[in-house]
Amino acid sequence: MASTQYAFRAQKTAGIADGPSWEVSSRIPADTSATRCYTHSLDGQWFAFAEGSSVNVLASSSSSSSAPVIISQPNVIALHFSPLSTNLFTFERPVKQDNGEMHKNVKAWNVKTGEEVGGWYSKSMDGWEPIITSDESHLIRPGGSDIAVFSPPLSVKPISRVRVEGVRGIFLSSPTTLSQGVTSSKPIHPYQEPAVAIWIGEKKGAPASVSLYPLSSLLPKTSTSQQNGNSDGEIKTETKDLPNTNARKAFYKADKLNVKWNNAGTQALFLAQSDVDATGKSYYGETNLYLVSLDGSFDGLVDLDKEGPIYDFTWSPNSREFVVCYGYMPARTQLFDMKAKPVYSFGSQHRNFVMYQPQGRLLLSAGFGNLAGGVDIWDVSTRNKVAEFKASNSSHCEFSPCGQYILTATLSPRLRVDNGVRIWWCGGQLLHIQPIDDLYQASFAPRLVKDIQPFPAVVPKAPEPNASVAKYGKKGDTVNGSESKPAGAYRPPGARGTVASDVYSRRDDDKPSSGSSTPTPMFRGGKPPGRYIPGAAIPGSVPKDSPNTNDEKKKRTRKRGKGDNDEAAATKVEQVVEEVSKVEIKEDEATGDDANTKKIRNLTKKLKAIEDLKARLAGGEVLERTQVKKIESESQVRDEIASLGGSA
Repeated sequence: MASTQYAFRAQKTAGIADGPSWEVSSRIPADTSATRCYTHSLDGQWFAFAEGSSVNVLASSSSSSSAPVIISQPNVIALHFSPLSTNLFTFERPVKQDNGEMHKNVKAWNVKTGEEVGGWYSKSMDGWEPIITSDESHLIRPGGSDIAVFSPPLSVKPISRVRVEGVRGIFLSSPTTLSQGVTSSKPIHPYQEPAVAIWIGEKKGAPASVSLYPLSSLLPKTSTSQQNGNSDGEIKTETKDLPNTNARKAFYKADKLNVKWNNAGTQALFLAQSDVDATGKSYYGETNLYLVSLDGSFDGLVDLDKEGPIYDFTWSPNSREFVVCYGYMPARTQLFDMKAKPVYSFGSQHRNFVMYQPQGRLLLSAGFGNLAGGVDIWDVSTRNKVAEFKASNSSHCEFSPCGQYILTATLSPRLRVDNGVRIWWCGGQLLHIQPIDDLYQASFAPRLVKDIQPFPAVVPKAPEPNASVAKYGKKGDTVNGSESKPAGAYRPPGARGTVASDVYSRRDDDKPSSGSSTPTPMFRGGKPPGRYIPGAAIPGSVPKDSPNTNDEKKKRTRKRGKGDNDEAAATKVEQVVEEVSKVEIKEDEATGDDANTKKIRNLTKKLKAIEDLKARLAGGEVLERTQVKKIESESQVRDEIASLGGSA
């Protein structure tokens, strides 16, 4: 069994680290910089990375003695191996040729010799990867008005053209199954041939659709051997219409589509997502999940019992069940069977990512991106939580092919701080930390499904972490698989010491609880009897107009003076108050002029304020210019009071 290894690519370095020591090997020079991309072959035996002017292909195994193959091809920005690692495909940005010919920006190279063996033009980088069957017998390329099937894959002319308009995507299955004893449940027997899911977009009010076809239904009636048996050796192309199928699902609201086949190639899940939510409930658009069987026995919408977006979904390696993470936060993680019926709920947490262990015995659910990075490991057979830890700031996560290790990475430009790779044990223990500045890509070397080794029924004991954990680990990091103590929600100062309202909280039933939205004060000994009125004084507190409050006002008044004049100023203020209180207002009982009474009252208040300022000035306090002008207007105020019938 090959050792577990992971590769990484950063702005100034690239390399391969071999487990369980996770030391970076010398197969890639340490000074390798500005690598644009890298990829592994599906069986993990080959590794290729692109630099500015060339592409390097080398064996992944550290024990291999074969020399690396260097392909002199500049400006490569994407790589892809064929299923049997026969050819390596490279992608370049389209460039206009001077002679007017079409630029072949997708090229095929022989892995062992490095020679160019084919190529074609691709308009964009989206979906540029060649669609090749697992045995490399056929290649499928969609066109503007048809689907071309090539056999052999790199032949010049296709053997079949299927007429169809509006093709938005083609998704090929690779029927396979786990070996005996690898998973706890018996896997489904794989389908006898590959199948394709064809996505046709909406057009003139007609709904979009996804149809499933066995590959043989798209091939010509005459065999390839008969066509190639012509004396001139020329391949004849047969043109045909898209055949009928029972495995078809029509739907609206699909600007994006994500299709996932199960390992057996018998069913496909596809997530339809619209850019705009017509109801206005979600900023990210509307999502719907559908399940379709290749034999036409089932097709329909996966019914979800919680409102909100669908974050992630994945098939079990045994092809008998799948998991969906959906709903407003906290999201629900639900297990479904082959008929889209709910089997078990793993609860509601702040999660948006789900992934099965390659052996299918463990399930990982996590909250990455704008969430805190909590990770749960579940035993699928017993439904028990095996481990819980926190991988903060992670933007990439995957299981190793052996199922024992979990890789989390913080990548740039998603985050430009704390970039690096972390290796965890499947029981939640942190084993290795490798900080890497400006890290762009990191992943385990893959392995074919048929080569996956069994995993024990009980999670093995974790090995000892290496020295990097103690060197680079931060205070508070979880290293033993236990969850750190939650910090709790932030409470503003005005709401501290109160019970938070749950009117706006989302529960499992998506209904807010009854009660007032105003925070209720907490009292020692419990809530007081009777109804609490917001804004009213708390029972047992000191009233606003109590003697204690008046004493505090007198203390603040005395502090305004300075030195020995404090007591004299206070006495003067008290005398002024007594004089002002003696002002008699002559009311006209016959007319009852309320307007004059209000004016006299306001002028009396102004006169009281003037006397207060004079007392402060006598006490030695420096007044502002506006306050001095107010004192100068004393005589004018007294005259106004006298003219209105009052006495001052």
